[in-house]
Amino acid sequence: MTSLMVTWTDIFEGIGTFSYKIFKGMKYLGHVPNVFISLFVIGMLTYWTIYLVKYKNRAKQNGTIQ
Repeated sequence: MTSLMVTWTDIFEGIGTFSYKIFKGMKYLGHVPNVFISLFVIGMLTYWTIYLVKYKNRAKQNGTIQ
């Protein structure tokens, strides 16, 4: 019968092994994640700005702008 006891050492070694593999994979990706996140943020800011302008124009037409 195997022991089901998990120690703190097992947990931290597991986290360390997982982190090592993730960072090793990130090394091969290079700047691709940075570019993707930057383009996503720029796209969302553009989307938000377009809707702000649209709502402001609608408020001017309705006379509800303060």
